[in-house]
This record gives sequence, C-alpha cells and structure tokens, in this order.
Amino acid sequence: MGFNNKVAAIVSGSVLAMAISSAATAEESGPSFSANVGVVSDYRFRGISQSDENPAVQAGVDVDLGNGVYLGTWASQVDFAYGMDETKYEQDFYAGYAGETAGGVGYDVGYIFYAYHGGSSDEDYQEVYGSLSFGDASVGFAYSDDYWDETGAFYYLSAGYSFALPNDIALDLSAGLNLFDEDDKFFADTDSYVDYSVSVSKDFSGLALSASLIGTDLSDTECWDSEWCAPSIVAGASYSW
Repeated sequence: MGFNNKVAAIVSGSVLAMAISSAATAEESGPSFSANVGVVSDYRFRGISQSDENPAVQAGVDVDLGNGVYLGTWASQVDFAYGMDETKYEQDFYAGYAGETAGGVGYDVGYIFYAYHGGSSDEDYQEVYGSLSFGDASVGFAYSDDYWDETGAFYYLSAGYSFALPNDIALDLSAGLNLFDEDDKFFADTDSYVDYSVSVSKDFSGLALSASLIGTDLSDTECWDSEWCAPSIVAGASYSW
C-alpha cells in the first residue's frame, strides 16, 4: 500500500499510505526477506495527517515464508502536536496470510498491532483485517476493538482500483469509510467520515516515486480545528530491496 507500507486491506490514505502487501499469490518456496526505506512530505493515514503536515522518514522489514504466510514491522515518524511530552514515532507489527484462488481472486487476512513511542498517552491499538482483489480492483475490511487512544470500537471499509498508464506509470484510486461506535471520543461532532486518495507513481528499479492527492470529507472544525483532514498533495520516495 504506497509509501507507508501498510497492509492493503487497511487502505491508508497515504498511500496506502498505503500498504505492506496487496493480496499477493502464495507460492511454495523458501523464505525471502525484503526491506524498504522512504520519506513522505506528510504522513497521512486514512486521510489524516500523522506528522502535523510535516515530512516523515519511514522504514520497514518484511518476511515472506513462501507458503502464503508473511510477517514484518514498519515504522514512521509522527507528530500529533501535543507539546513537549508527545509521541515521536509509530511502529507496526503485522502477520497474515495471502494467496489466490484457482479463479484468480486474491485474498489477504491478518493482524496488525500499532505501537506508539515517546509519549505518555496509551495510544497503542490492534486490528484484524481482510481483503479481496479481482484483477485491478480490491475491497477491504478492518476492525479494532479499541481504536487509537482508547476511543472505542472502529470499523473500516475500503475499495481501490489501479490503472496501468503509459511509460510504466501507475494510477491508484482508493476510498475508505471510517466508522466509530461513539461520536464523542475520536471526533466530537461525527461518528464517521470518508477518506480518499488519488496517486500516481513510477518505479525505477527499486526506487519508487509518487505524488498523491489525499483528503477526507471532514471540515477543519470537525478535524480538531486543524487542516490535518483537508485535501493535500503528498509527495513520496522510497527504496526497496
């Protein structure tokens, strides 16, 4: 999923923000390792800035066991503008199973734990996720029993489509519906919102460059009186090996 390397089923607005792996075909082979490092002009997750609209350095390591099972970790700088005692970075730990049916339908199911370091708040949370892909289209679902900063149950429904443009340029479209059990915990005035992303990217033998329009349908007032949820152009660069 994009430069933030999160699992595709979670379809982050950054691109996707956006994902570790997209329901890849599982093949019987030996374990393989991969790693990535990158930078984005603004770390956006599900449409909302996680870095106070500033650049963030990100990196991850993945292990593919060769039988459909994968696991890994990924980290990014964050800035929630708390002041002196605030979270400095996010680290995700995930594991899942991905494959493809005989009919060509890709699937991906797994678990991810989000850990936040450097601050005094209990922001850690967990999610289970799943996705299906049909050619260039995908749909996904994620669920947390207690979302970020202990804000209660959370549900995420997502959809995406990828286009192959000339000169090996990829155009990726994604949208997600964010649903909260209560409207007085995460946001004061709403219990749901929509995030979206339109991204173009190109890979140069491991070096991937992208530009994305990322946003939500939330107003600045609904978004903690900030522009963290407003539409923004996000540039990214990452290298994988």
